[in-house]
Amino acid sequence: MSGFDLLWLLLPVAACIGWWTGRNAANDGNKKQEADRRFRRFRSDYSRGINYLINEQPERAIDIFIEYLEVDAETVETHLALGNLYRRRGDHERAIHIHENIISRTSLSAGQRTEAKMELAHDYSSAGLFDRAEAIFKELTEVHGYRVQALKQLVDIYEHERDWGQAIVSAQQLELATGDPLGTIIAHYYCERAVRYQEERRFEKALEELRRARETHDSCVRASLIEAEIHTTLGDHRSAIRALQRVESQDPEFIPETIGPLHRSFAALGQADALQEYLSRLHERYGWSSVLLALAAIRQESDGPREAIRFIGDRLKRKISVRGLDRMLELEIDECRRSGDEPGSRVEMLKGLTEGLLLDRPVYRCERCGFPAKSLHWQCPSCKRWTTIKPIRGVEGE
Repeated sequence: MSGFDLLWLLLPVAACIGWWTGRNAANDGNKKQEADRRFRRFRSDYSRGINYLINEQPERAIDIFIEYLEVDAETVETHLALGNLYRRRGDHERAIHIHENIISRTSLSAGQRTEAKMELAHDYSSAGLFDRAEAIFKELTEVHGYRVQALKQLVDIYEHERDWGQAIVSAQQLELATGDPLGTIIAHYYCERAVRYQEERRFEKALEELRRARETHDSCVRASLIEAEIHTTLGDHRSAIRALQRVESQDPEFIPETIGPLHRSFAALGQADALQEYLSRLHERYGWSSVLLALAAIRQESDGPREAIRFIGDRLKRKISVRGLDRMLELEIDECRRSGDEPGSRVEMLKGLTEGLLLDRPVYRCERCGFPAKSLHWQCPSCKRWTTIKPIRGVEGE
């Protein structure tokens, strides 16, 4: 039986009990006459409510029963539960009405009204009324016992609204309140601000935000990659290379993201040998497929496709890679056709198999929820965690 099904059964009982309690409390004649008048009305509406339940119209039945279930210290938990159920069902209007009604009852304790305020803020947030939710959560950050929860909700709201400045302030306050380190997340907020400045071509402001990101979290790969993009745009390729090479010490799993930019910057400086030396060291240490393909491209450019084929084949003997094999077969087919020959049927069949294996394959995956992606997301679109999406490793990946 669901929570809502249970309420269908309990609310009529609670309404009855509430009415009988009020009737028995009437001592003088006038109060008893008023109680009798209310009883006649209650009996009629109660019968209508039961009929609604029987005819599977629970929403209309609950509206009737809730009218008789007075909000007091004994029933406030029932009202709160009902409001929460409505919110989970997506009926934000009813949830807001119920929680506002609780807050308006001065007979309740301050703690009970504060709890209702928290639920009302959740109602507003779920309904997309973020300005109203924000106002209440801000108020609750000053209330003992609610500060941490309110700050967490504010961080979520500011993320949703992309108000990165307020997100930074709230996350820093939350870090102080809980003692839990949030530097990784705060660094991304600085990066978001940097991207905005980058798009506006305000590069000095962008670089300042990236400096703050690295001060907050020195292993922020994203800050290094954005910094490299800005230096490349400004023509400062040496600074771009330094930023890109920093990624290895921050998180080696993101090295594949640096290969293309590194190739362009080293080429701009005319330092092909330095690039090859650096990539060779990376490949020996990590064996990434992206590095293998970059080295093969350098061999092809300097020594021709046959040398690139030999190089890839030699490396595949040590570590199999579908991406590497696919590129080697592609070079084989191109070389055969360039010399006027037709590639063998087996080679073409293998090329078809490698293409099929790589077709529509995700390149990245979230380590927390498993969300697959073809492009890099710094915040997982599924679980909303930061820096959990990484390049896929293995035979079909890196």
